Amino acid sequence: MALAALPAELLDAVLAPLTAAPPALAAAARTCSALNPAATRLLYRHLSLSAYARNLSLIHLLAARPSLAGLVRTFSIHLDDAEPAFLPTYTELQRALHLMTNLSSLALYVDASTSWILSPPEGESGQKSGDATSPGLPFHPRLEHLTCNFPLDAHLASFLGQIPALISLTLSSFVSDADPESHSGHAPLTPKHVLIPPSHLPLLEAYTGPAHLLPTLASRPLKAVLLSGDLTLDLLPPAGAPAQDEIMSHLRRQDITADWPPSADSQLQVLSAMTSAPPADLLETLAIAFPNLVCLRLMTTRALWDSPDLGFYSRIASTLETLDRLTVFELAGIHWQSRVKPSSSEAKPKAEEKEWISPPVTPRAALPEVDDEFQADRDYDFDGAFLDWSY
Repeated sequence: MALAALPAELLDAVLAPLTAAPPALAAAARTCSALNPAATRLLYRHLSLSAYARNLSLIHLLAARPSLAGLVRTFSIHLDDAEPAFLPTYTELQRALHLMTNLSSLALYVDASTSWILSPPEGESGQKSGDATSPGLPFHPRLEHLTCNFPLDAHLASFLGQIPALISLTLSSFVSDADPESHSGHAPLTPKHVLIPPSHLPLLEAYTGPAHLLPTLASRPLKAVLLSGDLTLDLLPPAGAPAQDEIMSHLRRQDITADWPPSADSQLQVLSAMTSAPPADLLETLAIAFPNLVCLRLMTTRALWDSPDLGFYSRIASTLETLDRLTVFELAGIHWQSRVKPSSSEAKPKAEEKEWISPPVTPRAALPEVDDEFQADRDYDFDGAFLDWSY
């Protein structure tokens, strides 16, 4: 038959338009033996499973057929909970994941307490499912993108040691009840017995997840970081930073690489975070830690309308000028603009310098006084919080 003589890549190209219609692709796989291998490869290459799609039965098929599991390149699954009826499904999912050795992208939207599915099944590779102290050999050497709603625990930490090619990591902001200080009012910390060794994730470029993991991942070649939770000053390098006046003095002299070598190697270009720290203080520390930022977005839990004076905005603008590559800056939803700084001399400057323009601040008149009796019956109005300043 003529089809049998075609190279595999040509058969893939012929059948590729059918990938949008899996039933048609499955029909092609049953048509003849010449089309079956190519159609099967395409049919299992990209899988998205959910109860809504009514295709969760594929989990059992993949767990029982290693040859099919090895064809999967991108895998996504949505499971609502871990009720007893679903526990056999999670057990089969654990085995199926272990067999998907050619994965390039994995997204797990499952119960946050089932991180054990990332560990090898009991009896595999001489490692028990509950023993995640040793990462072992890389089961997924081609995995580049991982998304899961697990907090960092022993199972996840061990799994991160088995995916050396990972470049994008998205973790849940969920804080386990077992995490220290999770109920103490302080920023949650990673349990002391759960660590991500420096040898793990050597190629990581993008991270989305809890802010308290930033110090652990800061040594990686990160380029984009989107943080959930509270980014506090103690989470930012360098440790034992000097006073803010001294920091700004070093910044203005553009001599920060000699004092803080880790900052010179930072490749971080995009950062988005929320903080309870004073915005000006945090921004100055970020300028030290990540001098190559291009896009920076900060949300704050502090009420900026309480004290937005010229000194506050001048301090921020001064810090922004030290970030030579910065082109986009947003603070509490307020977008700042930059322009070329006018030269003080007629000679052409060596490089164009930018100055940042603070958003307009216009004082507004306070509302007239009202009777105490009327005020006592009045519900709190958030509009009153914006009476002093408007943007």
